[in-house]
Amino acid sequence: PPPPHPSPPPPPPPPHPLRAAVLIGNLPPTDDNSSTPITTNEIKALAFTLPAGNNYSLDNVILRLENYGSGDVPLVQIRNDVGGSDPGSTVLASFTNPTPQGVGVFNYTFTPTSPFTFAAVTKYWLYVTSTIADFFWNASDPSRTPTGIATSSGSRVSNNSGASFTNSTLLNSFQINATEITGPVASTPEPSAIAALSLFGLGLLGVKGRRNEG
Repeated sequence: PPPPHPSPPPPPPPPHPLRAAVLIGNLPPTDDNSSTPITTNEIKALAFTLPAGNNYSLDNVILRLENYGSGDVPLVQIRNDVGGSDPGSTVLASFTNPTPQGVGVFNYTFTPTSPFTFAAVTKYWLYVTSTIADFFWNASDPSRTPTGIATSSGSRVSNNSGASFTNSTLLNSFQINATEITGPVASTPEPSAIAALSLFGLGLLGVKGRRNEG
């Protein structure tokens, strides 16, 4: 009889294991006694900075909104940072708006329209405004400092469609969920190893030079 076919080898492990995490946020709130009006000319932007280490892929953003109705059209974005106090003008990630629930305060989940990866040791801005009508982005009173993988790095508000921003002490209620992208990280050689390799290379050059002199 013909020999049995060998079993196929097991599939290799994924090269980049994934782990979901709260990138940064201050949910759940202690109360909803503070808020920022979000209108077509009023913008609120919160900054955060990733630590050294792995990158993170964006999963979603949760905002605690009040009176978000069927006639309101939020504009939620992740923007770049240009090194100053204000958010940059480059839109890095956009979101699909959730279904509004009308009068009341609810947590709303905004899903990205396309994949986006947060890079380590990089500052970003969560940028919230409205393209039609208005609603409120609620906050705890006193404000709760966001915590998580990233670090809270600024709070700015504009009432002239972004022509200028001013500092804000209010830290609105939100959460950014992301998935850690892990995998083998190339290690940096120790200085002693670099020195040994350099001496070895010089030794080879010396041998080669002596051979050429013969």
